[in-house]
Amino acid sequence: PLGFQEVSMVIEENHQFSLVDDEKWAETLPGKRGFVRVGPKGRPFGVALYHQLHCVNALRFSYTVARDGLVTDPKILKSKLAHDNHCFQFLRQSILCKADDSLITSRSNNQSLSQSGFGATHRCRNWAQLRQFVLENEAAWE
Repeated sequence: PLGFQEVSMVIEENHQFSLVDDEKWAETLPGKRGFVRVGPKGRPFGVALYHQLHCVNALRFSYTVARDGLVTDPKILKSKLAHDNHCFQFLRQSILCKADDSLITSRSNNQSLSQSGFGATHRCRNWAQLRQFVLENEAAWE
């Protein structure tokens, strides 16, 4: 783990990241998709944040493809589902690992509680610093 500053982030709905904007989602990954090289021999490692974003993007893509019926080939669907299952497992465990204890507001309709998750302030690692580190690391190994 690298030591980065903490920042506050209010989680809000972000319409810039629509389900159909492939370009915008691709921009979440830095140059070489979030890989760094470490040590004198430059051993490659993936940075977990970028694997998580890759998985969110893959699930987004699968959802839109399924919703719109764009893929019907069973072999492609089977391969996609295997990758999606990997992503669900990786994201589930990553979320548990971070165990974000920020409190988010709830609404009650006398039968159940619900929450949007929007509007709450969270304490986060500075993802901009991490991105800068990854980009500098990539440049050093080119």
